[in-house]
Amino acid sequence: MNIVTTALPNLPKIIAGIGFFDGVHLGHQSLIKEIKATSAENGVSSAIVTFRRHPRSVLNSDYRPQLLNSFNEKMQHLANTGVDYAIALDFDIAMSKMSGYDFIKYLRDKYNLVGLYIGYDHKFGHNRSDNFEDYQRYGAELGVEIYRAGVALAGTTPISSSAIRRFLKEGDVDVANSMLSYSYSLCGKVVSGYGVGRTIGFKTANIEIEDLDKLIPSNGAYAVYVKTSDGVMRKGMMNIGNRPTVHDNTERTIEVHIFDFDDDIYETDIEIIFKKFLRPERKMNGLDELKSQLEEDAQQAKEILE
Repeated sequence: MNIVTTALPNLPKIIAGIGFFDGVHLGHQSLIKEIKATSAENGVSSAIVTFRRHPRSVLNSDYRPQLLNSFNEKMQHLANTGVDYAIALDFDIAMSKMSGYDFIKYLRDKYNLVGLYIGYDHKFGHNRSDNFEDYQRYGAELGVEIYRAGVALAGTTPISSSAIRRFLKEGDVDVANSMLSYSYSLCGKVVSGYGVGRTIGFKTANIEIEDLDKLIPSNGAYAVYVKTSDGVMRKGMMNIGNRPTVHDNTERTIEVHIFDFDDDIYETDIEIIFKKFLRPERKMNGLDELKSQLEEDAQQAKEILE
């Protein structure tokens, strides 16, 4: 896949889909299959038009989008679909003021757009007031074919980034992962913690998340895979929460215990891959009860990860 960040006069003709594509989930993948098939039928290249930053975060500096992917992760997932081009635009105030007509014209003139897929619930252009018939009219005037994308369902639920966020916030990793078609993950650096876990036989690595705009799932214990900086995938369990038994922090912490592993990995990068929600976080009656619960969690996690 070619990543395009500036207008290229020699770009081949493209049929594209437009959107933020957070998660590159099964709904996005279904759309991209349609784009690739139509592009092949017309003898042109397939493309995705997306944005480096979430448009709402550009318009409102206080907005925190709670993303499913960092930009680099999104580009990798898009590359996995086999689409020919990913056009990554730098959304700004001037672009936010473009009408739907102006934006289609911009893509036609700058990126050789000849066809555009509109997602079933997607709107673009200033005030987002246009409907599919409006886009079709603009396309006819500009010589750009407009296509309507189908909707991908999980049962009766439309697959969407917002639905996946909701499931992750509820701890429902299974449904979220099934909609993504891969396991949700967080990347970060191992930093110093309180050291309590080591005293009860459960040494943990405290994780400082790399991308502060990424969504952190519901508080609780999880069965996870852990990819350490040496590239090795290991089994473990993780807790997200406020550590109510020992400190009851106001800030959330992310701690992972890697099974059968005692290497010093402080200040190294790590990736946590979510496989299963084990239980909600709760306050224990002292360290003995905490240790007993962690032993149960570890046994359950090992069975799941087998």
